[in-house]
Amino acid sequence: MAEQALDTSLGVSGGLFLAAPRRTGKSTFVRQDLLPELRSRDVDVIYVDLWIDKSKDPAIHIANAVRAELSKDDGPISKLAKMMGVTKLTIGAMGSGLNFDLSQLGLHADSTLTDALQALSRNGKRKLVIVIDEAQHALTTDQGMAALFSLKAARDSLNTDDGLHGMTLIATGSNRDKLATLVNGREQAFYGADMIDFPQLDAEYVKWVIAKAKLNLDGSRALDVFSRLGFRPESFLRALSATRRQVVIKPGTDADALLLQQAQDSLRSARVDFLNTITSLPPLQAALLRELALDASIPPGQTRIGVFSAAMRARLQQRLRTEVAGGGEDIAVEAPSIQNAMDSLREKNFLWRSQRGAYWIEDEQFLEWLIA
Repeated sequence: MAEQALDTSLGVSGGLFLAAPRRTGKSTFVRQDLLPELRSRDVDVIYVDLWIDKSKDPAIHIANAVRAELSKDDGPISKLAKMMGVTKLTIGAMGSGLNFDLSQLGLHADSTLTDALQALSRNGKRKLVIVIDEAQHALTTDQGMAALFSLKAARDSLNTDDGLHGMTLIATGSNRDKLATLVNGREQAFYGADMIDFPQLDAEYVKWVIAKAKLNLDGSRALDVFSRLGFRPESFLRALSATRRQVVIKPGTDADALLLQQAQDSLRSARVDFLNTITSLPPLQAALLRELALDASIPPGQTRIGVFSAAMRARLQQRLRTEVAGGGEDIAVEAPSIQNAMDSLREKNFLWRSQRGAYWIEDEQFLEWLIA
């Protein structure tokens, strides 16, 4: 992946976008494997995790990561920043937008994000790689979107100016449809960038883990369990740990059967807890989640109906008549009530909304349970 991200032999520099479901090991791979590999190739790397604190504007995370690189005491850029007199880092078109004070460096003027990245390239004399984890979160605010366009402007400058050393962007996302909006829309900053599905951990990973667990497990049966758990390492490791404890307590227990049982119990419990939570929601919110999950299952290329369309209102009314005691006839299914329900679902982290108004189920893991 490092080779592909850094390769500009075809003259393409849009960046590399990696999509994978949540909790399948994507961020762990980026932090523990990809970042060290990139740094071993003599490039400057800036890593930003937009998921670490969703209460902050994504633009702040991006600016803070660049600011941290600027302020490294042992880096040439710190000396340059002081010489330039930089006190603020501005994100936004035409120098407007969020300003991030850099006065702790003892500096005295303003600088745009593009200026800062140009300086990093010029003085580091190395290619610059920006790695953004959960990049789709930048689409949730105007400033986050502005930050992406600032990164594009910096990338274009660094890749076309002979005095600079180039820049590439690597972005990850836990929902392929969300991430695709960054590269498929002509109005987006990184339109046309390469997007690939992050490879799932496979039989080699399962073989390695069960060897560490020191359990006499059948590799193919363990792989089947891993698959049932959605190829999520954390869930698999919990099942393995529980299996090992039981085997110690009851020697001679069929470890393969026990591992499968642990996984099934875990999935059943998670499903029951989730559906109980859905049942406790106000009827319109629960109905909205189920209808949006149905729309999310529509094959690519087919048009989804609008959330506020007459067709969606009719579907919601029909579901309420079927599922709510008394027929749900007294529940308003109009644009204002739908908007209020959507806002509440966002606050509860069931829904994700881009600044352009597109909605998705927050975690793809729950789609199957919502549709059933």
